[in-house]
Amino acid sequence: MGLFDKVFKGDNKKSKEAKKGEESGAFTPVVVTTDDVPQTLQETALKHKINSGMLDIRLLGTKTYIKMDAKEDDWIEVEGDDWDKFNKPEILLNPNFRVKQDHEIEIHKYKEEPWSADLLLHIAANKEKNRIVCTLKSGSILRDTEELTKKLVNLIHKKMVRSRVLIGLWDLDIESKIDELAAKAKVQGQYIVPEDHRFDVAVCFAAQPSVDDELILRYKQKQQPQEEGDRIDYSKRGFIQAVEKGEVIIEYVKPRMGKPGRNCLGEFIPVKEPQENHKPDFRVSDNIETDETDTRILYRAKRGGYVVFDDGTYDIRDEMELEEVSFKKTGSIDAGVETEVKLHINEKDSMKDAIGTGVEVEATEVKVEGNVGASAVVTAEEVVIGGQTHQSSRIFADHARVNVHRGFLQTKDLAEVTRVEGGFVEAKEAKIAQMIGGEVKAMTVEVELLGANARIYAVSRIEIRKMLGENNKLIIDAAQIDAYHNEILSLEEEVERLEKEIEKLGEKLGEREELAAKSESAIQSLKQKILQDRKRGIQPRPAFVAKIKQFQKLGEQILTLKEELHGLEAKRDEAKSRLLAYQEMIIHATVANHGEWKEYTTVEFHLLYPQVTLEYTPEAGKAGQEIYLKKVSGDEEEEPVYEIAVREIGA
Repeated sequence: MGLFDKVFKGDNKKSKEAKKGEESGAFTPVVVTTDDVPQTLQETALKHKINSGMLDIRLLGTKTYIKMDAKEDDWIEVEGDDWDKFNKPEILLNPNFRVKQDHEIEIHKYKEEPWSADLLLHIAANKEKNRIVCTLKSGSILRDTEELTKKLVNLIHKKMVRSRVLIGLWDLDIESKIDELAAKAKVQGQYIVPEDHRFDVAVCFAAQPSVDDELILRYKQKQQPQEEGDRIDYSKRGFIQAVEKGEVIIEYVKPRMGKPGRNCLGEFIPVKEPQENHKPDFRVSDNIETDETDTRILYRAKRGGYVVFDDGTYDIRDEMELEEVSFKKTGSIDAGVETEVKLHINEKDSMKDAIGTGVEVEATEVKVEGNVGASAVVTAEEVVIGGQTHQSSRIFADHARVNVHRGFLQTKDLAEVTRVEGGFVEAKEAKIAQMIGGEVKAMTVEVELLGANARIYAVSRIEIRKMLGENNKLIIDAAQIDAYHNEILSLEEEVERLEKEIEKLGEKLGEREELAAKSESAIQSLKQKILQDRKRGIQPRPAFVAKIKQFQKLGEQILTLKEELHGLEAKRDEAKSRLLAYQEMIIHATVANHGEWKEYTTVEFHLLYPQVTLEYTPEAGKAGQEIYLKKVSGDEEEEPVYEIAVREIGA
């Protein structure tokens, strides 16, 4: 919008200049017929040597003329409803059709009328001028006057013809748009428009531009370097164009001829012929299917993998061998876990990194023959590391097999590590051949050879085949396992909160019940007196009735508090039962060492409800022992009490 804003702001400015009497010369009104009102006004102003802003018009009549062919000499007048015969797409969108209007106008000196003195009304058009919009600006004052709606419509038409817009041909229902505002002015005497009131006054046929053909390589658009703040991460530069099954990898938009239009000035709006420069000249393999419509061709992946273009043919493959992945040679590889892409990185040199410093690799399967460098990140369903992982590296997988692990490893299921050297492992099940320092967390943990200074957390079982070192901690604690930690912490906090609320509410209930018990005999006495008074025909004393009502209200409060208390206890018991479900795993957990215990070994069991830590230090030199929890007291009515017990493995 805004094509005519400048025109009418200029009109307002000139009107104000006229109002100030910038020109004082006399002007006799003239009546003329013209098909170009703004040009006629300009010529008239020049002729009389006055500013055109001093001139205004009164629209006396309008005639519409047409030509069915531009080559015809004579214009044909269209009267009344006859215009409906021509107001059709098949006629108006014919480039040879012509339409114009002659306006009979009275040109007179501008004189501001009181009803419109504070009216800010503009018209504007879109770029093609096929839509004309009127805006009544906020702050405009509509003053009640005779036939206000008609005057506003005439003012809009005046502004339209002064902008060469044809009137009455494509007009919308202008009256209905301003009737409500005029009604408010009539009721209130005047109405101040609170915010811009905008509405369409005329709409003709918009052109639909032609569409040039286009070949869109969608699989490449996914791989653009990602912006982080004001910086672009050039390490992610799309070395592999990975796609998922069913994904659109290429789209060809066919050229399409547009449709011409006609604007509200009566002008024909042509459209250009579409360009065709990108028609597909490539082939696709059986791994890609095509879906063609009238407007486009879509090329979809029939399987997951990565896109290759070789010898004029697009294909999707799932396995790729690389010598190394580094910032310099490949950048990060973000193939995606769901794409079925399998990467095999061959660098075996123990002095080099197969996956370089700071590089991220994501695929369905990642097999690395050598080392994973500092700050590298590997994410896949299946991960195999043949070398060693740097202490700042991170591995995320469903299943993982690592040779020497010094970094961070997290798996959804099984983690197998030949040797943990100070690294961290978290898994559902962990199988470690050798462990020297470091930390392992899993539901079950098996270690063949355990060195010194290790920390192992489990939920159901820790099994050591042979212990070689000292100062190891073996801990049964469900809260330390990532899958359970948040819920256990939340349940513990909920139980603690509910027990505090139960205690507070219980005290409040006790106070009310104590007060009720103390008042019981006095209330019974009052009731007896009221009965006696009624038998004598005496009206019960209001003070007695008020006391009894207070006692009844106290009884209602006690019932309400009991219901609230029962509700809190039920919630507390539910949270406890969920905690005890986790605790049940801990109660049946075991820590077994098939070899001999070493000095400074600590075994811990962390109970959840009540929160108790049971600790045991095995006797160094003892062998083939299994440590477990034994219930020593407690029945259905009491909280059970457990202690750590020791037995021979297999006993």
